[in-house]
Amino acid sequence: MAGFFKNLFSGKPEKESEEERQRKQEAAWEEKAELTDSAEGCYRKGKEYLRKGDLERARLYLERASTLYSCFDQVFDECEVLMEDCDEQIGALEEEDLLYNELLEKVQERSEELDNAQNYIWGLLSLCRLQTIFDRLSGCPGCEILGELRRVLDLFDQGLERELSGEEREYLNDFITRFYDFGDSEAFADLSNQVSTEDGKALQVFDLNGNTTFTCIHLFLDKCIYAFCGGWEAAEDAEVDLIPCTLIEDYYLRTSEENLREIPKIQEEIGRIWSDYEFLETEPDAPAIRERMEGYRTLNLL
Repeated sequence: MAGFFKNLFSGKPEKESEEERQRKQEAAWEEKAELTDSAEGCYRKGKEYLRKGDLERARLYLERASTLYSCFDQVFDECEVLMEDCDEQIGALEEEDLLYNELLEKVQERSEELDNAQNYIWGLLSLCRLQTIFDRLSGCPGCEILGELRRVLDLFDQGLERELSGEEREYLNDFITRFYDFGDSEAFADLSNQVSTEDGKALQVFDLNGNTTFTCIHLFLDKCIYAFCGGWEAAEDAEVDLIPCTLIEDYYLRTSEENLREIPKIQEEIGRIWSDYEFLETEPDAPAIRERMEGYRTLNLL
């Protein structure tokens, strides 16, 4: 009791014990060791799928391994022997006839027929379809920032018809910095951060890793925020690489053995991508765009 009052009036917490400090350090190292094991396991799975000729699933696991050793120093140090081969295999897969590669090439071709503002809207419509997924994953420990996509989309929605305030612009710029940091966090790569889906399977936060989905979202949002805050005339070219990422391929590749191209949900989303392109060709006004955005934001992609 005396110790309690001493600390209360001094305002100084008791010094952390050596035992407690050591326990925390051991827990941290154990977590890093798990990430290293996960990286090595993903690499071996990727190589096994390569041997089987299943290039889609090989890409899934090799990209997971690459993200883990790229983001965490200890994993990088301990996986050095496999990194060079992993990177070479990923580079080779970028030239293969994979669904994302094929779809991205077509999107890039079609994007040349639209102006820059239309390409931003194309990406924005795509991003709206990810809101329900982000909302659900935001309940995982350390993933709360994913739930903020709702507010970001609210501001973009309003920004189509009015100028954003200084406070709103400040929030968006703060958000994109925190969003970038999340992509390098352990919470992003934690395989226990998952939610159940209607078909009884589980969607992982790490499923946003595939085809550099999270990076594509960050790059698109970063430029989109600048466009809304600084004006379309000064905006850089929109990052259309985001658009095919709405397929969320990793979820389907990880939870089933089906051919990706034959999955009905995948086919439906490809249809939406081209429907958006045709919609933009009609040069819709802001109310029409906002209406389409609103419909997408409640859509369950999975």
